[in-house]
Amino acid sequence: MPGDRRQKRDLHALDSDGMVLCNPRDREAAHRAEVEGIATADRAAVTCPKCLSLLYKRERVSDERR
Repeated sequence: MPGDRRQKRDLHALDSDGMVLCNPRDREAAHRAEVEGIATADRAAVTCPKCLSLLYKRERVSDERR
């Protein structure tokens, strides 16, 4: 199986349980993301479009609750 040839990979956000935000039910995806270095807890560094939209939704909901 050929390796991944992409030059730049998206950085995914991690939730409070250590799971990838855009795929929270897949523990294997979370492990792969951490091992491959494409997961981060730094919200400013996230580049995955799905993770970004979920982060914005969570932020908006928490602002509305205040």
